[in-house]
Amino acid sequence: MSVNHLLQALRLNYLFAERYSFPRKWTYSESAIPYSMIRFIEQGCAKFTVDDTEYLAEENDIVYIPQGSSLACEAMSDDLIFISIRFTAAFPLSDNEVWSGIMGFDTKFQCKDPYIRHYFHSIVHERDAAGKGKNFMLRGYLELIVGYLINSVEPGAERTGRQKRVPKDNKNDNRVEIILDFMMNHISANLTVEEMGQMVNLSVSSLRRLFKQHTGKSPREFLIDLKMVVAAKKIIESDERISDIAYFVGIEDPNYFSRLFKRHYKVTPQAYRQLARD
Repeated sequence: MSVNHLLQALRLNYLFAERYSFPRKWTYSESAIPYSMIRFIEQGCAKFTVDDTEYLAEENDIVYIPQGSSLACEAMSDDLIFISIRFTAAFPLSDNEVWSGIMGFDTKFQCKDPYIRHYFHSIVHERDAAGKGKNFMLRGYLELIVGYLINSVEPGAERTGRQKRVPKDNKNDNRVEIILDFMMNHISANLTVEEMGQMVNLSVSSLRRLFKQHTGKSPREFLIDLKMVVAAKKIIESDERISDIAYFVGIEDPNYFSRLFKRHYKVTPQAYRQLARD
């Protein structure tokens, strides 16, 4: 199948977007990434290790992390700020090489187009919108950014590195996307897996299977991860009490919240705030 036909068959599924701010000492330990990510460095610089290859990303650089890659990163400057978009991408085919390898673009390059930088900010802004067309807007901004990545490839350029392959069962299901959208717009909610299944008329076992296939995590794991991401952002950007932030993300026991937070970020919420401000 030609590249043009593959482009027409490619399906992008937006999952989540957020703007992060971290101090120099921030690190993210190596972890397998169950979805694709595109990160835009707004300020500062960071070292990204993607599948054992190191990339130094600076202001206006874009870093693409393919689905299934291992990722570790480290802030190399004060006030590191980046926008991260999580999504899945697939062809209606089986056992294909990862889509970015087919399209030809590499892991890191500089964004020279101010409109693309605007799209990164717009996707974060639109995430919190309440309009019925929100999902179309989010997918539209994602497709504009991916289109820019594809157009940035120089004719005849060869991409280095080992190509991954998309598993045969890498299918996306809009019922999972409905639940993801609900989670992101109702961060204080604590739906059980049974309640999630009722939302989209799925059994518990089917939901768990589809959710793991779609995100690489169980519904419960993804929900806790999302709550920790939102909480970490509020801890850095506000002076709210830790107990109030815990309540905001739907965790009424501050001690339990602190244990969860330390499990995710290796420090307590108080230490995390202090590190960011020092």
